[in-house]
Formats: sequence, structure tokens, C-alpha cells
Amino acid sequence: MQKWGALIAMALSMFIIVIDTTIMNVSISALVQDLGTTVTGVQSAISIYALVMAASILIGGKLADIFGKKRIFVIGLVVYAIGTITASFSQSLGVLIVGWSVLEGIGGALMIPNIQTILRNQYKGSDLASSYGTIGAVAAVGAAVGPIVGGFFTTYLSWRWAFRTEVVVVVIVLFMVRYIAADVLPDRGPRFDFLGAILSILGWSSIVLGILLAQTYGFFLAKKPFDLFGREVAPFGLSITPILIGLGILLILLLFRWEDRQESRGLDGLFRPSIFNVPGIISGFASRFTQVGIQAGYLYILPLMLQLSFSLTAMQTGIALLPFSIGVLMASLGGARLSSRFFANRMIQVGFVVCSAGLGAIGASIQPTSTVSDLALGGLFGLGCGLIASQIINLIISSVQPEQTAETAGLSGTFEQLGNAIGVALIGTIMMATLTTMMTREIDASTVYTPEQKTLLTAAAEESIQLVSDTEVDAALEEMGATPEQAAEFKEGYHLARTGAFKAGVSLLVFGALLGLVFALGLPRRKLVSSDEQTEDALPAPVSAA
Repeated sequence: MQKWGALIAMALSMFIIVIDTTIMNVSISALVQDLGTTVTGVQSAISIYALVMAASILIGGKLADIFGKKRIFVIGLVVYAIGTITASFSQSLGVLIVGWSVLEGIGGALMIPNIQTILRNQYKGSDLASSYGTIGAVAAVGAAVGPIVGGFFTTYLSWRWAFRTEVVVVVIVLFMVRYIAADVLPDRGPRFDFLGAILSILGWSSIVLGILLAQTYGFFLAKKPFDLFGREVAPFGLSITPILIGLGILLILLLFRWEDRQESRGLDGLFRPSIFNVPGIISGFASRFTQVGIQAGYLYILPLMLQLSFSLTAMQTGIALLPFSIGVLMASLGGARLSSRFFANRMIQVGFVVCSAGLGAIGASIQPTSTVSDLALGGLFGLGCGLIASQIINLIISSVQPEQTAETAGLSGTFEQLGNAIGVALIGTIMMATLTTMMTREIDASTVYTPEQKTLLTAAAEESIQLVSDTEVDAALEEMGATPEQAAEFKEGYHLARTGAFKAGVSLLVFGALLGLVFALGLPRRKLVSSDEQTEDALPAPVSAA
């Protein structure tokens, strides 16, 4: 226990971080019902969780350099536990966002960048290689079993017990941190880059929130003005979305300009922009961003479709996602074994091709008459994701010098979580836009509604339509007092529109996978493991929260 206690602590920490998002994805319908919210509200919570982590990971790594990796890791654990407890007792979406999206996001951001560096400080040689392999396997298992675990808790107990079980794991990890070596701080530690941290948080937050608000206020032209402290904001008729996204891009450009200035003057910054000059590193970050984005989008769309279109329970949803989970697990573990035989960049490119094929097949199978078995090709998509995941982190980190490992891992984690946040936000926005467009078209083409009814229904669709189940549609029609003929036509139209929304979401994922393939063409041609030996440098840590 003395030797491997630190590894056990890191493995358990990685497990709860990885499993956290996948647990909630199969619980969307239960969250909507229990918290009195909407699918869009839960989507916002998922995106904000990833956004908080993305905006805080570099900050967590820098704080560790200043105050010590073990200390910041433990603080992250405590914050994570407080967030988990808060989320488990939440009675509203706002409290869930505070507990899960914000506090757990901050806690995870303080933990993730320190897992790898703690292992590197704790172990050497073959022990280090074994610890890296263990963490990679745990991450793969967490991603694979998350839907089943979440489905079990949600169906037979409550989604709240998923959070409460995480608290138990956190307590175990807090007991195990005694086996982590004590921090050894330099006489002069780096200074914290407050301006860089502020620009990072505000920039990324503005971009993601802009995408999320597009569902309500429109992508470009304003559906309605944005209310800012009682004042309506819609300059030149524009939605708040392009304003926020443009502001976010400006702030990120200022962030890179500021960090470049800090580095050129030899001052401490949030990160060193010169890392982006390493050959292939930008392609690596872009490929990882895209892979995580399409995987997060898939794990948002499929559970939602299974529960709304097929009325599956959370447990049944988890079982229906098994082909994807098994594909990820098999390719993640098998891909690592192929590292000595094939170039990593080629394996990643093949992974994106397989992802594109799997998503294309799924998109083609989504029809109003589809059955659950038609979606089994998620296993093919899972194989592609697992193959990419088995190589991409190692390839990115092996591209830089050892002293740049921690900073590169932090940047990689930032782009991972940005992929997660933007992927879910963008997919949800596209799906809602498609649902609104198709539903208004169906209403306009109807022959059973009066002109007045068409006007009211079109206005309602443009203002507040949501992705809901057939049961909820029936209840709404009964409350409205619709005639049997009107109810039948509305249900048929909504069914077609909802199916079209899911197809649009998957189509965007196909485009994302093809874009990832283009990015992967710029990756360096390298084998991660030599055919006759495995060295510490050849096996960088496959630490990932996605």
C-alpha cells in the first residue's frame, strides 16, 4: 500500500471525474422531471460544467506550481466533495448548476492537471509506465461503465445517489493522499497571472454562453432583445449571440497577446505561447478538441433520443449505449497495444474515418419508424473514439520537452473541456433551431388549424418549443383542448420535427468527425512506443477527463 497508495488515489480521482458526465447524460429526463426544468436547462448545466473546467485547468496547474501539487490536489478534492453534496440535494436547476457545474468543475480543474505530475514525481521507470497504463485503463473503464452506473442509480434509486456515491470515493481518496510525497517548493515560486486568468475565464465563458443563448435569442438576428439589468440589448437587430462570441474571441486574442508579452519578458504567465510553435502541437490540440466535442455531442443526443422517442428508462438507455461503451473500451485498450506497430498519427486518422462512418450510419438510420436496434452502430463510432483516445494525448505530450509536460497537459485539458462544452452547446442549439423550423413549417402546411390558431401555434413554437416526450405532448394537447383531428396532426408533425432535430444533430457530428480528420493530417508522424522497449518518454501519461 505504501508504494501504490498514490496511484490508487489518482486512479479513483480520475474515475469519478470521467464517470461524472456520462452518469448525468442518461439522467436527463429524470433531471427535467425532478427539478422542474427543460432539456435546454440540463444541456446548459452540462456545458457550464465543462466550461468551468476548461477555464480553470490552467489556473489549477499554475496554483500547483505556486503552492504545491499535493496541496492544490487536496483542495480540489474538498471543493469537488462540497459540489457533489450540493448537487445531490439540489431541488432546482440553479442549485444543481452551483453544485455540479461550478463547484465540481472547479474541483476537477484543480485535480486534473496535477494527476500526471504527481505520478511523475512519485514513480520512475517501469513503475511510472505501469501507473500511466493504469490511469489510462481507469479512464477508459469510467467512460464505458458511466451510462450503466447512471442508468442503475436513476432507475432503481435516484440520480442523487450517483453524486452521493462519489462523496464516498472522495473520502477514500482523502484517506489515501497520505501516500503522496510531500510538496517541495522552490525558494522563489512563480507569481500568479491574475490578468491572464481573468481573460481566460471571461473569454471562454463568453463564447460558450453566446452559443447557449442562441437557442433563445437567435444565431444572428434577434428573436427577441436580451434583457440586461432592465435594458433591452439588440443593437442593429442583432442577437446577443454574435456579440458574446465576438467579445469572447477578442478576449482570447488579448489573452494570447498578453501571455506572449509575459514570456518574451521572462515573466510568469498562465502558459507559454511558444508551446504552440512545436511542430504538430496545434493539430494535436485541434484533433483532441474535435474528438471530445463529437463524443460529448453523441452522448448528449443518443440518450435524449432514446428516452424521448423510444420512452426508455435511464437503465434501458445505459444498456442501449453498451455497443458504444464496449467499442470505446476495446479500442482504448487495444490501441495502446498497437502503439509499437503503427504510427500514432495514422491510427488517429483511421479513428476519425471510423467515427465518420459510424455517425453516418447512425444518421441514416434515424427515421420516424426507427427502432432501438437501428442505433447499434454506435459501437462503430465507439471504436473510432477509443482508437483516437488511445493515441492523441500521448502524441501531444511526447511532442514537447519533459519540462513542458505539465503545461502541455494543462493546455490539452483545456481544449478537451472546451470541446465538451462547445460540442454540447452547439449540438443543442442546432437541434432546437431545426425543431423550431420544421415545426413551424408543419403548422403552416396544416389544413386542420384556423389562421388564428396557426398564428398562435407558430408564435409558441418560435418562442418556447422544447424537446419533449410523446407523453408530454399528449398532456399539453389535452390541456389546450385540441380536437382529436388537431391532436393527431400536431403529434405527427412534432414527431417528424423531433426526428429531424436528431438527424440534424448527428449530421453536425459527421461534419465534426470529418473536420477532425483534416486536423489529424497535420499530426507528426511518430510511433509512441519502440518495438523493442517502452521507455518513460515513449509512454507519456494518457490522463484525460473525457
